[in-house]
Amino acid sequence: MSDLELLFLVLVCLYGWECACWVRPGSIAFITWLGKKWRPLSGSAVGNQSGSFILTPPFPPLGNVLSANALPIFFSSEGVVPVGVGGAAGKVRFDDIKTVEAKGRRLLLNGKVFLKAASVGLADYLAQCIKSLSKLRAPERNAAIEKILRETFDAKVIEERWEKFEQKTGALNWLVNWLFFYVFAFIPMVIWRFGLKMTWIGLLAGLLLITVSIAIFFQRAHKAFYPKAEDERFTHFLTIMLSPVTAIRAMDIVSRPLLETFHPLAVAGVFCSAEKLRELAAPVWRDIRFPTLRGGGAVLSGADEESRAAFRKTVENFLKRNKINPDELLRPPQPLDDTSIAYCPRCLSQFMKTDGGCPDCGGLPLQAFKKSVSAAVS
Repeated sequence: MSDLELLFLVLVCLYGWECACWVRPGSIAFITWLGKKWRPLSGSAVGNQSGSFILTPPFPPLGNVLSANALPIFFSSEGVVPVGVGGAAGKVRFDDIKTVEAKGRRLLLNGKVFLKAASVGLADYLAQCIKSLSKLRAPERNAAIEKILRETFDAKVIEERWEKFEQKTGALNWLVNWLFFYVFAFIPMVIWRFGLKMTWIGLLAGLLLITVSIAIFFQRAHKAFYPKAEDERFTHFLTIMLSPVTAIRAMDIVSRPLLETFHPLAVAGVFCSAEKLRELAAPVWRDIRFPTLRGGGAVLSGADEESRAAFRKTVENFLKRNKINPDELLRPPQPLDDTSIAYCPRCLSQFMKTDGGCPDCGGLPLQAFKKSVSAAVS
């Protein structure tokens, strides 16, 4: 293998790395290739408990990737508490909150890490929510919390934001697709036909022209959607100019955080088929109806119960608007065999006993399969 062939192989490997996206727990990525069918992906087998990799469409016409997140916080009129056990500070009352700050993915309350969000943008959004709620009196917070939850399911805003994205990135989309052909087809063809010595200056000039153009259009689009992210935008701007493989994926950098403050169900309701939406809604609704019991069966806190009631109402209204019967999402699974006599109503794991609880769901009580009439007679 010649040095030139080795260099091209390294370039292909680097591009493959740029096509990989890291999805953290709680996040769902939505991927499309031709822009018509969207697939929700929560991760893959390649990863760990901190997240996993997914592969975005690598070939032209380059598709898009979006990221959506369920709120990792329980809001109540009295305070906030992280979902699950991810928070380091535990429950914090609004009356005790003096400072709220987002540093990267970390959400800090009173200078202490409250939780790590799935993204920088989500951490900033949560900080803004807590700041606005802390300024209100307790009786006013319930209405404000319901408004926050409704906004994370606002399909109209999602559609408007996506329409604006397509308008702002039309030229950028054309350029990144052209750069792919230029790097992986045009340059190798010209070098093979005329040799590197005679063509490298012209090829390099063309490469710089396209990457600089992409960097300029990227900066304009990124500023339109994320005006406060100046440091992040400048870093991406320089990287795009210096790295052709990063420049090819410039659309991903703009699109992925576009809807990160919306709930995955809301994004799926706009972009995915009814079947995909139903598949995504089932575990969400089961989690609402059968929350994990903490501490081996400890009761939920007041903030949990209050927030879950508001969230349940929001999700239930969303499901009905999309013509999904919530009760149908709670149907038991089909028994795997004759030894399966009970199941967990939350995670649908099956068991050979009816007593005890599901170990993966904090000891949540099991439910017995209902025997059919014919089975009972036999």
